[in-house]
Amino acid sequence: MRALTASQKKLIDKFMVENTNPKDSFERINSVFTEGRHHLDADDLPTELFTKLIQINDTEILYQEVDRYMGDKSSDIIYKS
Repeated sequence: MRALTASQKKLIDKFMVENTNPKDSFERINSVFTEGRHHLDADDLPTELFTKLIQINDTEILYQEVDRYMGDKSSDIIYKS
């Protein structure tokens, strides 16, 4: 199976929430995400977290699946907030 599992998505979602600024501060600091980032992707994940994702369900396209999922979630946060 190549798609992300519910467990993997849960870990990624938690990371995304922890790295999203409060809605009322978006305009003030000019960045939706922490550290001045304007989106989050697979490269932003700590090595330990990506290792957990691998342990849950490693596939040959895991990086791409994580990157796409995070890109979609970033867009949702930015444009639906």
